[in-house]
Amino acid sequence: MREAAQILWSNLSKMKKFFESPRIDIKYITFVGAIAAISANSAPAYASDKEMKITNIRVGQGDATLIQGPIVGGKRVNVLFDAGNITGLDGGNILNAVLRKNGVKSLDYFIVSHDDADHLGGAVFGGTKSNPKLHGRSFILGPNNVAGCIGDDDKDGTVDWIKKEYIPDPEEIGLCDDVSVKNFVDYGEKNMRNTLAIQKYNAMANTIGKRHTIADQKAVDSFQIDLGNKAIMVVYAGNGYVRGGNDKRDETVTDPNERSLAFLVTYGDFDFLIAGDLIGKQGLSCNKKTGKWGTSNRSSTDAKMETTLGKALAKTNRRIDVLHVNHHGADNASSAEFLNLIKPNIAIISAGNGNSHEHPKLQTLERLYAASVYQVIQTSWGTTEKMIPGKIRYRQAIYQNDIIITSTGDGYSIGTSRKYDSDKNYVPEKLNESEIPKSRCDA
Repeated sequence: MREAAQILWSNLSKMKKFFESPRIDIKYITFVGAIAAISANSAPAYASDKEMKITNIRVGQGDATLIQGPIVGGKRVNVLFDAGNITGLDGGNILNAVLRKNGVKSLDYFIVSHDDADHLGGAVFGGTKSNPKLHGRSFILGPNNVAGCIGDDDKDGTVDWIKKEYIPDPEEIGLCDDVSVKNFVDYGEKNMRNTLAIQKYNAMANTIGKRHTIADQKAVDSFQIDLGNKAIMVVYAGNGYVRGGNDKRDETVTDPNERSLAFLVTYGDFDFLIAGDLIGKQGLSCNKKTGKWGTSNRSSTDAKMETTLGKALAKTNRRIDVLHVNHHGADNASSAEFLNLIKPNIAIISAGNGNSHEHPKLQTLERLYAASVYQVIQTSWGTTEKMIPGKIRYRQAIYQNDIIITSTGDGYSIGTSRKYDSDKNYVPEKLNESEIPKSRCDA
């Protein structure tokens, strides 16, 4: 009893110190169950119909975030931003579980920030004759990983596929255990690479619902999603353009990371920024032989898109409450200049345990600390290449779980979702030597 009282007093003291901090003289935050909610059994219940919910899903080395608007007319707008990885933890399996737990049978929008496998992996499916498990499961196709029910649902003579495990029968998608997707949002097929996984994604995006391409100034300046009750998601960057950029594309943008779509979620006084793998730290290049970062320039990191985004956001005079950290905490993102422009209170990092990129990088954590970010909350421990100083560890909260943010527009709460042991179903098979990455580079 005495120990419990001491823990409670310690947490209350920390929260008192936080509320007295000059960093929150306008806005506030409540940590559900004090900050150490690692063992929480369930997601925090909705406080009211007016509550918005953002679930930063633990998908290992990848990204997936479910954004659910307030209830309006008995319904919520459901948006999935990215879909996890293909390798490691199977993004499709994880998303199936999370969407079911949140009662989501239909997505109003599925946003793919860029075409890296660890951001669209959970949407693609199947594989090849030699490797039928290459792409795991697609959350869109449900647990059985076929369009609709197994068999000829619409009696047209086509059983599940137009082309086996490549193009699903569009007339069967959305039936049975499938997740209906009404709108796909990305930076356009012509700007994507031509890998087998991306071909599969494009086949679905061109077939199901409506596809929105955010690849020019007009789209970046105009596209937004109404989440209900005056909560909105506004695109601020995509394919080298930024909102209000006067049709001035950064022509040095060629890398998929730099093309990433960035969205600002606003609800009353609450602001949440998510931007995939958007990078912008100039002058870094990867030595493929050593797997280390050097100092010579390469074109794909010269654009400094983060800084351009930060300047556009600074013009709104809104301060970012929660930043979903770009590029999993890599060193070529979260520059000091960018952080000083957006001034985030809380930083969330999605990175996998034992990842070969050593995310989050110590340098990134140090920059977040220097920018007076109050708490860095991670879905997993990740992998850092150096010992983390105590002053930074004090600001870390490692959930090994989903990270849930709820807000009614006048503050926000942060808690956890699934039990850690629920992921035992997603332990991958042992990798072959040929599947193990040989390089430790970030991009």
